[in-house]
Amino acid sequence: MEVIFKLVQIFICVLEAYLIIDFFMAFFKLRGFWDKKYTRTGLISGIALCIYSINIFNSTTLNMIATFVIYLSVILFFFQGKLFKKFLYYITVVIIMLGSEFLGVILLSLQTDFSPNHVETNQAAVSFLMLSLKLITLVLYSIIKRSADSSENRKINFQITLWYSIMPISLIGIMIAVTRLNIDFSSLGFTQLLLLASCILALIGSVVIFYVFDRYSQSIWKLQQQEVMITKLEMEEKHYGQIERVNQEHAAFLHDVRRFMKVIGEMAADNDNRAILQILSEMQIKVSNIETEMLCPNRLLNAILNEKKKDAERRNISIKIVVEPGFSIDRVSDTDLIVMVSNLFDNALEAAGKRADGFIRANLFSQNMNHFSVIKIVNNYADSIQSRDGRLWTGKPDRIRHGYGIQNVNDMAEKYGGYLYYFYEDGVFSAVVVLPASIS
Repeated sequence: MEVIFKLVQIFICVLEAYLIIDFFMAFFKLRGFWDKKYTRTGLISGIALCIYSINIFNSTTLNMIATFVIYLSVILFFFQGKLFKKFLYYITVVIIMLGSEFLGVILLSLQTDFSPNHVETNQAAVSFLMLSLKLITLVLYSIIKRSADSSENRKINFQITLWYSIMPISLIGIMIAVTRLNIDFSSLGFTQLLLLASCILALIGSVVIFYVFDRYSQSIWKLQQQEVMITKLEMEEKHYGQIERVNQEHAAFLHDVRRFMKVIGEMAADNDNRAILQILSEMQIKVSNIETEMLCPNRLLNAILNEKKKDAERRNISIKIVVEPGFSIDRVSDTDLIVMVSNLFDNALEAAGKRADGFIRANLFSQNMNHFSVIKIVNNYADSIQSRDGRLWTGKPDRIRHGYGIQNVNDMAEKYGGYLYYFYEDGVFSAVVVLPASIS
């Protein structure tokens, strides 16, 4: 029986070492030599051996201090990253460890016959308590990894994480219940051994579930990225085809210019000014039609963008409009589209026009596998921005820029289940409209 509980303690130390390395790896990269599978396994084994060696002394104070030193040494010497960020995550680990220990003691103290001596002499109670604490730590680590890390491949739905936490949370309850029931483990029979082994296997299963969950989410993210890349390549191919067609039309038009000029010369000789103006007008329309095919496949949106672009150029405002392949806003009605996009650009044009170095940067793109359409417009401004009655105003008498126009955009976004948010600092204003691709 003594040997079995020693093995359980060794398993607990290995699990603790694995959890700490796995947690730090979510935010930092291991240093070159240790960033290999076999060296990582050696590192975990070394940490587990240190923890087990300290536990032999059976001193709570020594165990706590030594564990803090081990964790600090691990993150400082084995991981790359900024020192301040390392310190923050080290403090997080310490808080989780202390909180888990404190919670475990409280739960165990619910027993009517609880005493420190009882815990120290009851190896089964200590083992089940430690297993419970590691499960609590596992759940907390997993939740923090998904809420604190903002990289794309770890943007996991928090609700899904909670569903995956059902198993370890239920197992925590089982282990605490076993501890409080005072089951006799003095003679380790088949039933007691089965209970202990099952709890250990369930704990391993909980760790494996989260590990597989991470691997699965990363695989899904990679597949999504590949699908987005394929879609972009297809759209770029179509876009380049349009450019080729426009170039051909330009070449054909330039080829005909000589003929147009010859006709104009003959009409000028006859003083037929009306006919000359008619030909020049048709030529201008033809050029305009060619120029307005470049920005966006949506004809109405394309017309609006071209109009605003020309308006900005007339005002000497630097403007750049990028419509990424795959962007779609077809579910928005024509009138609402005009209100939404025109207000955003008109506000930006009016504000940027007040600066000699005025600029507008517009980006229209799809997000989350084309589930959302995003319109982002960034521009600089000259006047201070103030808020009044929930609306944005400038301090100027004309009340330009962020008044009712922004409110109209927000109303249109909410009508389609989306939202508008904006922020401004250092003379730069950003407005972002997010619209679901389909009605939920």
